[in-house]
Amino acid sequence: MEPENNAHVTDEPRVFIFEDGRHAASLYQFESPITAADLTYNVDQLASSGLDTLIYFAGTEGGVVLYDSEVAQTWGDNVVKWTHSVWYRAGRNLRQLIADGCDPLQLLCERCERKGIWFIAGNWVNFQGADRETDGGLGRKSDFVFDHPHFQVGEEEDPRAQYVEPRRFSFLYPEVRQERFAVFEELLSRYPTDGIELDLIDFAPLCRFDEVEQLDPVLTGWIGDLRRVADRAESEQGRRKRIYARIPAHPDVWNLLGYDVSAWVREGLVDGLICMSGQMEGAITQDLDLGAVADLVRDTRCRLLVGCSNLLGRQRHHYAPAPMIWAAAANAYSQGADGIGLANAHWGPNGWPWRSDEYHTLRLLGHPDMLATADKIYRARSQSSVGKSSHWMPGDELHLPQTLVEGEPVRVPLRIGDDVAGAHALGRIESICLRVRITAIEPSLNEVRVKLNEQQLPDSILQLNDLGYRLIGTGAVGPYGCVYEYHLTPAYFPRPGPNSVEVTLLHHDPDIDISFDVWDVDCAIRYRLHRNFRREPIDY
Repeated sequence: MEPENNAHVTDEPRVFIFEDGRHAASLYQFESPITAADLTYNVDQLASSGLDTLIYFAGTEGGVVLYDSEVAQTWGDNVVKWTHSVWYRAGRNLRQLIADGCDPLQLLCERCERKGIWFIAGNWVNFQGADRETDGGLGRKSDFVFDHPHFQVGEEEDPRAQYVEPRRFSFLYPEVRQERFAVFEELLSRYPTDGIELDLIDFAPLCRFDEVEQLDPVLTGWIGDLRRVADRAESEQGRRKRIYARIPAHPDVWNLLGYDVSAWVREGLVDGLICMSGQMEGAITQDLDLGAVADLVRDTRCRLLVGCSNLLGRQRHHYAPAPMIWAAAANAYSQGADGIGLANAHWGPNGWPWRSDEYHTLRLLGHPDMLATADKIYRARSQSSVGKSSHWMPGDELHLPQTLVEGEPVRVPLRIGDDVAGAHALGRIESICLRVRITAIEPSLNEVRVKLNEQQLPDSILQLNDLGYRLIGTGAVGPYGCVYEYHLTPAYFPRPGPNSVEVTLLHHDPDIDISFDVWDVDCAIRYRLHRNFRREPIDY
């Protein structure tokens, strides 16, 4: 059958999505038996969406894979009795497709080729250990993991070890490296993929903290060997074989983890870096500082992509709404990124399959010029109310919440990717609102001062949004408190790049013994299509 597209929509991956092929897909959600079309529906969902690249998690954290591998066990191969109903379903669906003569990974590769979508096969570089008695009925762990508990890192005295998985394996063991190498080699050589993605964030560091100096040359050599495999597969298949590395964005973390990223780029071992915060499933991070990475890849063939978590974990939105995702993209492009992607295991803000709102969000992500005047919500990093996790890596720190102490300023960084002054000169700004949400506070009984870039914001542009107790459709708004909303005039506009918001409690009501926390800080920017062209020109 002739391919529907003779070329991909972009010359190189630009707008990607991570997809584990399980949660928002047929493996979990469809009862057996399933068809090839059921499996590849997630590829069809991407067609003409604005996304050009699927980074597909071809394995699990326990070493099994989601296809008919010749070097690894397929999910469920070693299960005697299942102990998880949904994972049992996934294993049955995979094994049924294979028994029907379909290799799931081959199906996905071919469907992506037909739809003009880059297919990058991703996998964990490291393992999470397990024991057969506890996990033997889950299907997610391989015999290699079960049979080699001595390869686990184990407990450490390093204080940072409390934040990481002690059962992760050590990459310093040759057997671990060989097992992982065989899987990635197969993804490059046996299948018509467009490359591989190395997950170097989860289960890191890949050894004990006190051994990372030993890891540095070992890991670089291992990636170099994969580069040679990729080059050979590229020649044999006549298609580009890219190697992308998923890494924390902050360069201080690279030394901490034993990653010689400079060597990977300098020696041409990787084709791209997917830069993220240290927690894939953490709350949305819009403000990664990409300066060091942009300098590193400048004038090289290595591409800089940004992976954006799309979780928000607030009362009205579990996933970040479109203006927050657009703000993350604008910040990335403004610092020299070549592309951006949605970097959770799956994305379905309105459930699955996608609705029209999802396509509206995605359409702009590959177009920095169109993003420039799209509505945005720039938000300071704040703890999600779901999936709370540690933030121990440099550059991954949360900015909020912070407790206000009378007379002591709380300073919050806020990166803005928009040239609002330029847009205002063209009459394109509809509104810019800086919002500071403070818990438990009664504004009439307390005094607060807010500054933006050292300028005190006057009460004349302030409107209060009372959340002391407010019922909405999902119940009472929490936490209780108030939002201080400053409708910024040109004299107080934020500037492109880093900005600073300072909140000071000048007077605390003496009759209440409770802390006031700065819970959220954001800046919402709304644009007009043209000067004096209002969205809703008449009321009736």
